[in-house]
Amino acid sequence: MTLILSIHPLAQLGAILLAFYAAYLGFQRTRSLHLGKSVKFLRERHAITGSIGLISMLGGIAAGVIMVNRYLLSPDMDLHKAVAMLLLPLGLFGIFSGLFLYLNPKPRKILPAIHGINNLMILVLALVQIVTGVMAYLRYVLKL
Repeated sequence: MTLILSIHPLAQLGAILLAFYAAYLGFQRTRSLHLGKSVKFLRERHAITGSIGLISMLGGIAAGVIMVNRYLLSPDMDLHKAVAMLLLPLGLFGIFSGLFLYLNPKPRKILPAIHGINNLMILVLALVQIVTGVMAYLRYVLKL
């Protein structure tokens, strides 16, 4: 059971790291659009890593709900669950706004800024998830 319950945090950590890399790539675009710096934006790489990261994080929400209900029998994980429910609409918006921007390349400032702010909020909440997830893992899986 410990192995099964270890897959979720490891997969989510990988997804979060990909999302941070996509954010780094997106920040290069921000520097270009809003800060007047001449930097190269690796658009294709940003789209791929961002999509994989966000879709994996959303899949992790579903997996987390299933695992808690199946193996942990609904322990007290209110904050972790509440943050996941906040991440769900933000993640969907991040995916669909990113897909729209990727498929309709035009000079824009507002939608890319909203997309970036939305995804920055996702990263902040992901850090909260890491903290609450580690606490849950220690308590319910490792029984410390």
